[in-house]
Amino acid sequence: MVIKSMADSTAAGVPVPLDREEIERVLALLLASPLFAKSRRMGSLLRFLVEHDLQACNTPLTEHAIGIAVFRRDPTVYCTGDDPVVRVQVGRLRRKLAAHYAGNGQQDPVRLSIPPGCYRVTYQRLRPKGVGTRHPVVQIQPFTCLTRDGDDFTRGLCEELSCRLFDSFEQAQTGTNHVLMRVARNSEPVPDFKRGGRYSYCLEGSVRVEPSRVRASLRLVDVAQGRIRWSAQFDRDRPYGIATQEDLAQSICRSLTGYFSTAGKEE
Repeated sequence: MVIKSMADSTAAGVPVPLDREEIERVLALLLASPLFAKSRRMGSLLRFLVEHDLQACNTPLTEHAIGIAVFRRDPTVYCTGDDPVVRVQVGRLRRKLAAHYAGNGQQDPVRLSIPPGCYRVTYQRLRPKGVGTRHPVVQIQPFTCLTRDGDDFTRGLCEELSCRLFDSFEQAQTGTNHVLMRVARNSEPVPDFKRGGRYSYCLEGSVRVEPSRVRASLRLVDVAQGRIRWSAQFDRDRPYGIATQEDLAQSICRSLTGYFSTAGKEE
């Protein structure tokens, strides 16, 4: 079985395979289309190029060979410099393919083309309309203070973490691991992201403060599946203040970005 590598690729960057049966099926549908059904010469030329590609994909195809095989030129006298039939007809074939895909073939899942300067057929699988790269969406819920004192510190920690996550997620935009972020208002309930599937998360947290110690407990919830994807506690043996907020936010941000980096590779 012959496997062809196509121009399009998956999100992971691995070429999408196209085997002999699929290539032959694509060719048959193309030859049966109105533009090619009325032109035997164009159909014969396209079939020859595709079949040569399947049988000897590593052997370059020359203009001279096409002239003899497709256009029945006499090999004893045929000179490509004097007879431009191959160049002319391949140019027509390129235009006919473009016209087909601009008309009746707009919805074809696989497209054939012949790049300028060669006689090699290339294949491209098109993505279905409406299908694109989906990025995780993280909504940060206001953190809860579980002790009598510390409401201001808790709000400040949430604000500091939001800023650091924005710098990490929104501005870095590291390809498929790019994460979108939004911050909920105090009165906003936990969102129902079921339509977003497993790509939507809610970050929840609680804070406990003592005169010389702070503990922040956080968890990342996959809202659609109702599962906790990440959970961690962060302790600091120091008075709560702006410096402690910055230190905690930096550690939480580093841990979360590490999680999404690993999760993106696993998915």
